[in-house]
Amino acid sequence: MTTKINNPSEYKISDLVHNGELYDYINRSDDDLEFYKKWCSISKSKTSNSNSNNGSTDSTCLELCSGTGRLTIPLAQSGIDIVGVDYTESMLKRASEKAQAKNIAITFVQQDIRELQLKHLNKNFCLIFIPFNSLQCLYSLDDLERFFKQVKAHMANDGLFIVDIFNPNIKIMIDRSIGWKNMINFKMDNGKEVKITEQCNYDAASEINRVKWKHSIDGEETIEQLDMRCFWPLEMDAILKYNGFEVIHKFGNFDESKFTSDSPKQIYVLKKAR
Repeated sequence: MTTKINNPSEYKISDLVHNGELYDYINRSDDDLEFYKKWCSISKSKTSNSNSNNGSTDSTCLELCSGTGRLTIPLAQSGIDIVGVDYTESMLKRASEKAQAKNIAITFVQQDIRELQLKHLNKNFCLIFIPFNSLQCLYSLDDLERFFKQVKAHMANDGLFIVDIFNPNIKIMIDRSIGWKNMINFKMDNGKEVKITEQCNYDAASEINRVKWKHSIDGEETIEQLDMRCFWPLEMDAILKYNGFEVIHKFGNFDESKFTSDSPKQIYVLKKAR
């Protein structure tokens, strides 16, 4: 599978969408935190038991697309040994500042997840996870294959891999294709008023939801691009299977409810296929 979508360079996420300061105002939810705490502990126990006879200590977790440390920092605070990887300098700077303010030592690495190379850390990872729909920022099959290859190369022998993505909702995409829908309003610490509205245009040929965010900051407007690859449920099952993963669980939300047509999420707990 090496087919690429047409003109993949035209798909992107604008810099302002990944501005670390704004990101923290917009993304305050922690409804996934307890889920990841649980699975970090399960994976550590699993690999510790399997490696007890060979002296291996593959007990570190790896968060890919860790952003400003929304999950990384509280997970580290709870005693989990964790490394965070992100590509965006603004996000990493914000994450490091927040960790330092809490006196927490976390290794943050700036890398493209498609070219992940962490062998210099001299460890494989008991759990690798890519949360918060970040996988949907990989637009082509070639990008996905490169990414999954690197994930497997960095997993401990009995390690786990968790993928968290949206369950595509056609009704929502149609509704948000008409006009501008209010997304969030807030005031920054510097007193600036921010309003963000959203408009969607689903491109069926590429399976990419072309999202526009209109940022109004103290009345000054800019339109930012946020393209998200949609993964339909059976398609995602197949992509994971043919890239060497076995599904242990597929949940529909962070309460670990069974995945159904109405589920808001597709949350996969995976292991390397034998």
